[in-house]
Amino acid sequence: MTSTPDSEPVLPRLQRPTRELAVYYARRVFLHGDRVDMRTLADALDVGRSTLYRWVGDREALLAVILAELSAETWQTVSEGSAVGGVPGALADIRRFMQVTSGHGPLRQFAEQEPTVALRVLMAEGGQVNAALRAGVTACLTAHGLSGIDARTVEIVVQLGTALQWTPIVIGEPPAIDRAITLIQHLLDEPATSSRL
Repeated sequence: MTSTPDSEPVLPRLQRPTRELAVYYARRVFLHGDRVDMRTLADALDVGRSTLYRWVGDREALLAVILAELSAETWQTVSEGSAVGGVPGALADIRRFMQVTSGHGPLRQFAEQEPTVALRVLMAEGGQVNAALRAGVTACLTAHGLSGIDARTVEIVVQLGTALQWTPIVIGEPPAIDRAITLIQHLLDEPATSSRL
């Protein structure tokens, strides 16, 4: 996950305000470790809050866009260094994804400072973050020759991994990554076992 250099202003001006610019500014604020505030963002863009809400939805919807983008980028980075195939390779990539995201300063800070909002955004079934995570897990499984894993299992992997990663963090404990990987391994091994019967 990336962050912005300290030398760049968090909210550069002199650009025509658009939805894309609103998301870009909000992402920079988030990566800078600051709270994404809709009023501040609207003022920085020199638009009314109603315009901002029309463009991006409410604050949680905007945070979901940012976190979905970061998730997709992290999956891309994680998958580039993968060498092992099959279930072991997929588990290694999932573990790396969980380690990178749980160690990402701004994301972790957000989860610790706004636990209720963070869990709603990260765990919303059918939300943008969930969709990005499902796409990442599906691509990971396919890249490791596990394209036969059904969408229901992918959804369980996503919900299980997200819950065991972020719930401990919001209560001040380390993420349960090892436990998540063990349970995900059982899920991924199960279809192979069933097909041999």
